[in-house]
Amino acid sequence: MHAVKLKGRQSKPIKKGAKRKAETPNTVLPLDQSVQNDFPSQSSNVRRVVQSTQSLKPIPPKNGCLHLKEYKENNRYTYLDNYNTIAELSMHWYRIGIPNEGVRDFDGLRRDREIILSPQKCSICSFKGDRLHACLDCVFIGCWHDQRHALKHFHGTTHTFAMDIVRLALFCFKCGDYVYDLDFETAKTLQEVRVAEKESNLKEPCAKRARYVSWQPNSEEAANISKDSTPLPCSGLRGLFNMGATCFMNAILQTFLTNPLIKNYFMTDKHNNKLCGTAGCMCCEIDNLFQEFHSGEKKPYPPCSFLHAMWLSSKELAGYAEQDAHEFYLAAINKMHSDSKESISEPLNRNGQKCECIMHKTFGGVFQSRIKCKVCNDVKTKEEPLVEWQLHLRGSPTPQKKKNGHTKASIENDANEMGDKNTLQLCLERYTAEEQIKDYKCDNCNLNYLEEGVPFNQIPASSEACTRRFSCKKLPPVLTFVVERFSREGKTTSKNEAPFEFPEEINMTKWTSLAQEVLEQGGSLDDLPDFKYNLISVVNHEGKINTGHYTVYCKNRDQWFLFDDHAVKLADIDDVLQSKRKAYLCFYIADTLEYDQL
Repeated sequence: MHAVKLKGRQSKPIKKGAKRKAETPNTVLPLDQSVQNDFPSQSSNVRRVVQSTQSLKPIPPKNGCLHLKEYKENNRYTYLDNYNTIAELSMHWYRIGIPNEGVRDFDGLRRDREIILSPQKCSICSFKGDRLHACLDCVFIGCWHDQRHALKHFHGTTHTFAMDIVRLALFCFKCGDYVYDLDFETAKTLQEVRVAEKESNLKEPCAKRARYVSWQPNSEEAANISKDSTPLPCSGLRGLFNMGATCFMNAILQTFLTNPLIKNYFMTDKHNNKLCGTAGCMCCEIDNLFQEFHSGEKKPYPPCSFLHAMWLSSKELAGYAEQDAHEFYLAAINKMHSDSKESISEPLNRNGQKCECIMHKTFGGVFQSRIKCKVCNDVKTKEEPLVEWQLHLRGSPTPQKKKNGHTKASIENDANEMGDKNTLQLCLERYTAEEQIKDYKCDNCNLNYLEEGVPFNQIPASSEACTRRFSCKKLPPVLTFVVERFSREGKTTSKNEAPFEFPEEINMTKWTSLAQEVLEQGGSLDDLPDFKYNLISVVNHEGKINTGHYTVYCKNRDQWFLFDDHAVKLADIDDVLQSKRKAYLCFYIADTLEYDQL
């Protein structure tokens, strides 16, 4: 191993031939909760995963994490210097050799040769496999296989940062994750450019090349560029023609086409319409839409084939009558589920097997209903598949008259007088609140009566009410909230236009089954991990029930767009959040994803 001189805290040098002492005690060190799982193959930061499906590489954040920001604020740039040193050596360890011009061949002629440096190994167990990480505080190199010496080195020394010596990725032990920092990513890019130049020189040492230097425009040049340039249109964005009251379909299709998980599935050729061969396959229709949207054409597209396939599969949606976007969403999921080669008969069967089709991997979760008897304290739970979360709006669907004959000023005032403000958080609180069930016959209590000889039809209902509570046992990668705007009483259908406020980001921990169990045992939500979700799409309904119109806001590459059939317009988050009287379906994507969810 070649000596590496690093700045900052140094470990004692090891003499040649001497054995390295164990740097960790024989007892197993307690592992930090955030990093006790096996090391990930890449960052679990969902924004990085989502953006990687785009053709445009995103700009990393200025500070990768709070811990790295703290080091920068204290003017501790030692890590960046050490990173550059190891990155340069890594390129020679694993990609190119070091040219040596002093080597003479057997015939006496000098020829350029390469000194190939041997791959590095773990400082403790000499492991030479994948996932070796070099500490940025000392010269320690640790492995991430079964013994996890890199992690134990962190617990023994509190050295916070290490880097993957093959992929040059920066890892923060306090965060338990890879972090992407602008300074380090810039350094990585410069190293890759230098290596590409060296590789080219080694392959063609006599070739003449133009020397390129970096150029940073000044303020005047930047102003001229902005003035004289035309922005390129975003790829993958197109309007959809309205083919006769099909705005409901266009809105839902845009949510599918901008969904990062669905896009990643079809853009990586997981379902190829040229190889499928199934007549009327809805997955083939979606695959064809992705091809059309990324063909470079910017004119609106008529989804005639998709509409025809939907008519054949769902008779209730056939024709040119006004349809409901929510019903189309469910029909599309069911049809794509049945046409997918990875699907099983049910989204969640009795054996607990989960469906692996793209729609249920994206939108599928698990609801839990929990009934507790107050007489015998028996608890019954039931799990059901989840592809949507329906939220009830409080407040009058139409302005009503008071007893004195005056009309209420607005539905919002009506809701405030009732103390029933409609926000996403309050709707979730009401949905998951504990409710009493009267006249419920507990199975455990019934068994006790039967053992005493009481006939089943004479068993009385529980004198004390049982309680029932709903929660989410397993959160899906993408949450779909359906606002109950439409209601039917007899032959009359009405629309509730009460304002519904929804945030750009929400933490779903509070409404999980795990949180309920912890709270019942006297624990705190602070002990649980955060399940954060970010808004990606909002389907709006404007106008009356039979003459309304659907539009949708979708987020693509951190930019919001308004899709109104064939028209596509730029928008911002304020426009999205102000659509609280029109919001009908809200889609949120998880901030972090497990690898089996991708």
